[in-house]
Amino acid sequence: MERNTAEPGTARNGALLERFQVGLERLRGETGLSRCAFADRIGIARSTYFQVMGPEGNPSLGTVETIARSMGVDPLALLANERPAKDAALAAAASDRRASAIRVED
Repeated sequence: MERNTAEPGTARNGALLERFQVGLERLRGETGLSRCAFADRIGIARSTYFQVMGPEGNPSLGTVETIARSMGVDPLALLANERPAKDAALAAAASDRRASAIRVED
C-alpha cells in the first residue's frame, strides 16, 4: 500500500481535514495550553491528538463530537472558517490569560 505523504488540505487529504485541523488548533491556541495538555483537556489520548493533526489524520465522527462537546462548541464549528462560538467561561479564561501575559510583558 502506498504511503500518503501529502500535505494537509491537498486533494488527497481534503479540505475538510484541513478545516478541522485549523479549527482545533485555533481552539487550542485560545486555551493557551500545550498540545499534550490540550489533548488531556479534550478527553482524547495524546497519540490520537497528534495522529489527527498529522498529514494522515482521519478523525472519526465520534472523536470530532468528543472534542466539540468537551470544548462547548458545535461539532460543525470545528469545520467552519470562522471562530467557533464557545461557552462564556472558556472565552473569559482565555481572555484573562492573554491580559495577564500582556501585563507581565509591560
